[in-house]
Amino acid sequence: MQGFTLIEILIVVFIIGLTASVISLSMGDDKKDAPAYQETRKLLQAIAFVSEYSALNGDVIAMFVSQKESEDELENHWCYSWKRFRDNGWNDLPDDTLPEHCMPSTLVWEMEIEGRIYVYDPDLEIQPPVLVFSPSGEATPMEMALFESVASEGAQHIEIDMMGNTRWVEQDDMEPPDEKRR
Repeated sequence: MQGFTLIEILIVVFIIGLTASVISLSMGDDKKDAPAYQETRKLLQAIAFVSEYSALNGDVIAMFVSQKESEDELENHWCYSWKRFRDNGWNDLPDDTLPEHCMPSTLVWEMEIEGRIYVYDPDLEIQPPVLVFSPSGEATPMEMALFESVASEGAQHIEIDMMGNTRWVEQDDMEPPDEKRR
């Protein structure tokens, strides 16, 4: 009776390992396609735009959040809109800037504003702003997390300090140390 040589066994193990690697790479989910990642990217683009818009136009601009019922679902959507303070009140931005945006109902949005956990109160007729940008560049310090309600893994975190500096925690953690210094 003849057995397998060591080289034949190593070749079979190598082929099995290579096949398993290819399968795991093809089945692995791309975090950039996840709703929390996409919504965080959109929110950060809006925040960057509003910060610059506020400084260039001399307006105080704030983000207001709300929860809206979905037409075909039982869950609520988190929505946010931007308003500027003019004539002693909060007014909509011009139509060509930032319209209200609603996130998928599968996303959970948690916020901590100036060290306090934000709790949305649907009974309030006028919701207070959660994030305010002044023309000087200052902003409301806050931290927020976006994640899917079915699983908290893949959460995306945003931090904004009093000077209006915005940090996407997961993106900063992925950059090599030499790029963080730039």
